[in-house]
Amino acid sequence: MSRNRIRSLMPHGSALRAALLAFSLAVLPSTAVYAASSGNSGSSGRELPLQQLIDEAPPGGTLKLAAGTYRGPAVVTKPLRIEGAGGVQIVNESDQPAVELRADRSALASVAIRDTGAKTTAAVLLSSADSTLENLQIETVSSGIHLRDASRNTVRSTTVSWAGADVKITEKGNGIDLYASHDNVIAGNTVTGMHDAIYIENSNGIRVEQNEVNESRYGVHFMYVNDSSIRGNTGARNITGAMVMAVKSVEVTGNTFVKQSENVNSQGLLLFDASDSVFADNRLEGNRVGIYVEQAQKNVLERNRVTVNYVGLQLKESENNRFQGNDFQGNVIPAEATDSQNNDVKGNYWDSFQGVDLDGDGFSDMPYAINPFFQKMTKTTPPFQLFFQSPGMAFLEGMLTSSKQAWTTDRAPAMKPYAADAYRLPAGSETAGTLIVSLLLLGSAVTTIFVTGVRRK
Repeated sequence: MSRNRIRSLMPHGSALRAALLAFSLAVLPSTAVYAASSGNSGSSGRELPLQQLIDEAPPGGTLKLAAGTYRGPAVVTKPLRIEGAGGVQIVNESDQPAVELRADRSALASVAIRDTGAKTTAAVLLSSADSTLENLQIETVSSGIHLRDASRNTVRSTTVSWAGADVKITEKGNGIDLYASHDNVIAGNTVTGMHDAIYIENSNGIRVEQNEVNESRYGVHFMYVNDSSIRGNTGARNITGAMVMAVKSVEVTGNTFVKQSENVNSQGLLLFDASDSVFADNRLEGNRVGIYVEQAQKNVLERNRVTVNYVGLQLKESENNRFQGNDFQGNVIPAEATDSQNNDVKGNYWDSFQGVDLDGDGFSDMPYAINPFFQKMTKTTPPFQLFFQSPGMAFLEGMLTSSKQAWTTDRAPAMKPYAADAYRLPAGSETAGTLIVSLLLLGSAVTTIFVTGVRRK
């Protein structure tokens, strides 16, 4: 065939470009759709409808959003990655999620979401598998992220915070909330000022790692969760740092929970109806109660550093647990235990206990028995907590030892703390603290007597 004949069969100019474009769309896999925004954040700019852009994007591709403001709500029903190029905000005032991912192998990344519509669902709803939420900045007046019947997903490097008025904590939603969602990873997120920062219920195989959870009710909350882990998280100023309830085969290790102390029910770590689980290498400092254990059995608690709490350890109606190698230092009350039998307690360090090590093995030959008197007293009459470490309370504790054989006892306390940077109370601080409390109580009593005498006159 001649060259002229070949040229006559080929499309020319725009026809050639159209032909090549049609070929690429039909044969090559789609990779990206670019959406340019001409509007700016705020009422003066035009908000692009996000749903329209999603509908126009090809399945399996990437929808890259240019800087600007986009309007929700939007639903993703096909595999698609939505990614902000920088300066992208999605605003949503409806009672629907700002973005809902229903398709497997979807992703939402690098966008800010301002969700101001009151709703029972969340700003972002994920009900698919093998999907990713990453690098999101969510401000909401409901909940941040919900996973519902969603498995093998990842939520990472995301911030969730409360954007509404200053309301009661019970009126807020959760930060990251999973229900009936298995084998998910929640890692490297920061949640502040929500109801529960990270809430997991009826879900197994969950990894909660390296998150920061602050100023919420529970920092991390497990309910009916098995075969899961809470590792390397930090939390401060929550009511409770981590609450694990009705769990089995859970690992809680390497976490730091400090300053959970502003509520009468505050704890650094709370175990309720937990079994066959490991709680190790956690730092619990400055809380009302460092570790609270109730109706728990067959757990291992070891190498935890429990310092400067009001109560170091509270143990109630729990049995067959192992407490070993924990440091209890600087706590006002080192430990309390009631109705707890057959626990293996040994090798813990108690700074308030003066042991005797005759054989030089590093462990006391004298046991440390945990007196339950104060816990029983305050259970029936909570206001008696005002009298902690008072001379009268200490005297009564020393007198009422008739059932000492039933007390929870560390049979071989460690003579030295395990932590290299061991906490030390300043010299005389215990005496000073007791004196201050005693003087306050005496002052209160004198004031009461004086006021009563004046009224009688």
